[in-house]
Amino acid sequence: MRIDTQPVQELSPHAQWPLPQGVVDLVYQDAASKRELETALRGCFRAWSYDELIPPSFEYADTLASEAGTQLAEEMYRFTDRDGRTLALRPDLTIPAARVAATRLHDQPMPLRLFYIGSVFRYEAPQAGRQREFTQAGIELIGAGAPAADAEVLALTVEALRTAGLAQFQLALGQMAFFHALLAELEAAGPALHGLQSALDRKNPADLAAALDQLAVAGPLRRAISALPELQGGPEVLARGRALCVNDAMAAALDRLSAIHELLLACGVAEEISFDLGETRGMEYYTGITFKGYTPGLGFSICSGGRYDDLVGHFGRPQPAVGCALWVDRILLARQRQGWQPAPLRPDLLWQTGACPDCLRLVGQLRRRGLRVELDLGDLDLEALRARAAGQGAPRVALCAGADAVMLASAGAAPRRLSLEQFAGEAATW
Repeated sequence: MRIDTQPVQELSPHAQWPLPQGVVDLVYQDAASKRELETALRGCFRAWSYDELIPPSFEYADTLASEAGTQLAEEMYRFTDRDGRTLALRPDLTIPAARVAATRLHDQPMPLRLFYIGSVFRYEAPQAGRQREFTQAGIELIGAGAPAADAEVLALTVEALRTAGLAQFQLALGQMAFFHALLAELEAAGPALHGLQSALDRKNPADLAAALDQLAVAGPLRRAISALPELQGGPEVLARGRALCVNDAMAAALDRLSAIHELLLACGVAEEISFDLGETRGMEYYTGITFKGYTPGLGFSICSGGRYDDLVGHFGRPQPAVGCALWVDRILLARQRQGWQPAPLRPDLLWQTGACPDCLRLVGQLRRRGLRVELDLGDLDLEALRARAAGQGAPRVALCAGADAVMLASAGAAPRRLSLEQFAGEAATW
């Protein structure tokens, strides 16, 4: 019999219990930073009078896929329930918001202002700042079709990114109505138009020329389509776009962008918004403005949004609508690369109270005030307690010193004996 003398290689628990590709665990500072950002965004949305919507994590697949577009429908996680119905995890939160607006909230005064913060799920190649489960924070303004509604969503998006702590960012604003009006001049089937849009997305002149050759596009129409990738920049882009209009619908789309720009100037956010009339990517349900947000240090968008006037009507009474989704995980990555310094995870106070009811009552009061108080469970003396606090970065320690008395020691200072009343008075200044 052969005896194997090779040592047994022990696997770490993480290696023994791996996660599926595309999901992550967040702990300590990563988890705290994400929750802090979500809380800040929630406060920002509420300040603009948006109310929170919490839709279910999964619905019937037909509901979610019906208006999602081909790519998003292919990326949905589907599964079957015990009744044989096909369900899906939500790949996006705009579609559930449209469903709720058209069904449960159809009789409410318009416009509706809704926001959400939650996980979405897409079966796609994991990307930097976005896994197969990632977090969307978004707003939806439903029942308002004027340029002022578009301007509000854009201004609130700028405010949300400022609230998130991003010092530099830019929203690239496009207009699907301008692009659709241009496509309406082409007599071509869907697959050929998809090839043209793909070439425009890549902003590759050779690919675009080949796509136009395949469609036999010539004259002013060819010049207009060929110029789309170059229509980027400030408000002067709108004047350049007017020279390319081949129908009244294109001119009307530019008129709307001009009106939105005037409102953005009044809101003080025009500097953060540029124009990109060649931007044709996005959900297939967009009908008007579309936009994406970018920040230095990342080669991909941190938010996207637009107008989708036909989506709500799929579920009930038609309503104009416009919204935006921010990618929370990408914003966290951007902040990290831009030197964001999160608040340290440390207790405000490390306390050895034993079973003293008066001390424990005071601990409860401090916690209700929002202070982070950690109780020592090892029965340490004052010096050992101070050593532990130094290792955690806690600025002060306290030790129960008998009836109505506490020993308080701040970092670098000698311990002081205080009554509980004196201690409570001093703690009120922390």
